[in-house]
Formats: sequence, C-alpha cells, structure tokens
Amino acid sequence: MVIPGRRANGFTLIELMVAIAIAGILMAVGIPGIKSLLNVQKMKSATFDLVTTAMQARSEAIKWSGASSSSISIVAPSNDFSNGWCIVFTSSTTCSTSAPGDGVMQIIKPTSGVTYAYQGTAAPIIFTRTGRLAGGVAITLLVTDIDGAATPRCVTFDTNGNARVRVMPAGTTSCT
Repeated sequence: MVIPGRRANGFTLIELMVAIAIAGILMAVGIPGIKSLLNVQKMKSATFDLVTTAMQARSEAIKWSGASSSSISIVAPSNDFSNGWCIVFTSSTTCSTSAPGDGVMQIIKPTSGVTYAYQGTAAPIIFTRTGRLAGGVAITLLVTDIDGAATPRCVTFDTNGNARVRVMPAGTTSCT
C-alpha cells in the first residue's frame, strides 16, 4: 500500500525488463570472446606443460651425468601424449600415468580437450647426459584443440635439447 505523498520503493516492471534486456545483450556479445580466450589459454597451458617438462628432463639428465644411467626420457603411454606422460630414467622406457613403475621421476597429466601428434617417427624424447637429444634427430609434436576452436601449436625439440613453440595458422594439420 502506498501512502499518499510518499514515493514507492522498488523497480517498475519496465525498468526490470530493460535491465534484463541490457544484461542479455552484454552476455551475447561477451560469451564468445570469453570462450575464445579460454581456448587460447588451454593451448598455451598444454604447450607450456610440454616445454617445461622437457626443460626439467634435460636438467635432470645433466644433473645425473655422472650416474651409470644418465639419460632421462619423456615417455608417453603408447607414444600418445594425449594420455599424459612421464619423466623416466632411460632404463625404464614405459610409462603408465595410472600405475607408475620403477624409474618414473614425475607424471604429468594431460590437458583435457587437447591432442598431441608426432610429426614424423613416434619415439620417447631422450636427453643424454650433455642435455642433447639422443639419436641426433629433432622431434616435433603438433598440439591441437579437439574442438578446433584454438590455433594449433608446434613444439619442436632440436638436437641440442632446446624446445621451441610456433603458433600455426588455424586449420593446420602439419608442422611443415
């Protein structure tokens, strides 16, 4: 009940509908941008995880250079990095992210919604006691978003053991 001479508190139905319409327009414009930002961050995180793992494995190989088994490897179950990967002593060339065996130094869980594909021969990434890649051949992985919403990235480990990331054009299916 409104007392004469006093103003009623609250919003009118028209004011409420205008506020809801403005909020709806802002969300319609903002949500695609936020989704795109999340996809880009997911790809950055996935490649960052792989590169930092390589830096750690390379560092461990150099640190353990005096040991009899001084090589350190990055091994993925069935050579599929999409299922995660491990840093292992070379004497252990297998990795199970659910049940690690002997020689596993660290387990890295994968980023969901991201795939990792070898460009060339699939093999463990093995760092020698000097920090270089064993075999003298560079290894490249293509990191892609399952939805295809983010631009793919190529992670290349050169023969010196250094990692380099390149952002590829959208729709890229190869690092060449």
